[in-house]
Amino acid sequence: MFLRLQIDNFAIIEHSRIEFHDGFSVLTGETGAGKSIIMDAIGLLLGGRAQKNMIRKDAEFSSIQGVFMTKNERALDFLAENRIPYEDVIIVERVLFRDRPSISEINGKTVTNSLLREFGSILALSGMQGENSFLIDPKFQLELIDTFCGKDHVETLKELKGDVADFKALENKLHRESDDPQKMAREMDLLRYQVDEIESLALEPGEDEFLREEFHAIRNQSSTLEYLKELSQLSFDDGGIRSLMDRFAASLEKVAQNDGHYDKLSEEFEDLRYRFQDIAYTLRERAENFEADPERLNEVAERLDAINGAKRKYGDSLEKIQDFLETSRERLAYLEDYDQNIEDLKVEIEKAKEEANRKAERIRASRMSMAKKVEHRIAEVMKELDIPEARFEIHFEEKNLSEDGKDSVIFMVSTNKGEDLLPLSEVASGGEISRIFLAFISIYAEFDEREILILDEVDTGMSGKTAKVVANKMSQLSKDRQLIVVSHLPQVVARGDRQYQITKKEENGRTVSIVKSLDKEERVAYLATMISGADTETTRNTAREMLEERYEEEV
Repeated sequence: MFLRLQIDNFAIIEHSRIEFHDGFSVLTGETGAGKSIIMDAIGLLLGGRAQKNMIRKDAEFSSIQGVFMTKNERALDFLAENRIPYEDVIIVERVLFRDRPSISEINGKTVTNSLLREFGSILALSGMQGENSFLIDPKFQLELIDTFCGKDHVETLKELKGDVADFKALENKLHRESDDPQKMAREMDLLRYQVDEIESLALEPGEDEFLREEFHAIRNQSSTLEYLKELSQLSFDDGGIRSLMDRFAASLEKVAQNDGHYDKLSEEFEDLRYRFQDIAYTLRERAENFEADPERLNEVAERLDAINGAKRKYGDSLEKIQDFLETSRERLAYLEDYDQNIEDLKVEIEKAKEEANRKAERIRASRMSMAKKVEHRIAEVMKELDIPEARFEIHFEEKNLSEDGKDSVIFMVSTNKGEDLLPLSEVASGGEISRIFLAFISIYAEFDEREILILDEVDTGMSGKTAKVVANKMSQLSKDRQLIVVSHLPQVVARGDRQYQITKKEENGRTVSIVKSLDKEERVAYLATMISGADTETTRNTAREMLEERYEEEV
């Protein structure tokens, strides 16, 4: 649901804030009052293209913010997949600058405009009559048919997308492998050299760490020997630690003989003296038997150099070097059996293509079957919308297999008896294409999970009975979703749950656009003027009668 639209410094709107509600909301106003500006602002929130000339004169930037709530699973999945924070509401903001690119944000996270456009297409269904209608987009026409076909069909489409991606990846691999023989021979020579070099090292897991420790130990042998000698001298020389400890022990023993309270201390020191002697003798023995090994130092250094050289070439750890070796062995084995592998690859591609084609044929059959039903249903709705002689057909053309199948579709329409069918994009009458557009929307909405439908002047060129039928159709659409429309028809305005009046006036020599939510009495007055151009008691009574269909109590 679209909760709020806030616009600052956009075109002739200095500041405007619209609080939307569920149900059917109608935006009204004279030509040039700012309705299209409101719709442009909404379009920007849904990922529309930003234009710097829309920034209000003398302002440095324009800001447009929309607040939404949704239960649309696709929208919530989109937020999760793109790591966009979400709690209760979704806040979308576009900021347009004069001197630098615009900024797009969803819940405070900056996103690209293409990402915002994708999210906008998930969040709301938005379109307008005429050449800019998404209905004339062949891609959308195909999407319509697929949506009508149901979940199993859509699931098959997803599988086809994966199958096509798989066989295209295989085709790319075949293209890469079909290089000239000289290049392949050079690659094989390089692989053999790399495999031989790594295998000749006969690397052991953890060997580099062990060798580094050994290298540091051997390199420090001379200083280790000096320290061992010094410790031996400190322990055994005259006046050394051993001699001092002997004297200390003898004196403490005499104290204990004089006073039994010192027996325990004397025993503890005696244990300490014996432990020290064991350590001192061990250190003296190691000093006497110490042997330096400069050759081993060179061996370790050379081995470490070889390992580090391999790391620079093949990976910064022994594990990565081993992974490189396995990959190179596999690639070399593949190239050594190149001809057979290429044949196997071609067979694999053909199998993948056959599977994709089978699914594409099932998809085509499903589409063509549904197309007949859609043709009949659209014709029915167009008759309801006062185009009794309307004919509608969906023409299929075969194209090269792609991720959406082998079909392209063209919506063909004839609105008058005896006329040839024409592509929908070539239908001339604004009123007729508006009703055709509404017919599609009313059917598509039955299948679509988007909770917001935004329509801009799809009632163009209508009046009288047709206008009332269209108004009722819009009212039906708003039962299951939020509907926001721009309209010039009293019949449509009267069916709205709420009406927002856009006006413009001059303030301090500047034109400003103002949006106001009308209360019931204001709606009566506005409708009265719409009906005949004058606000009279007669037209007010007519307006009240029209509004009675919406309100439970008489206005």
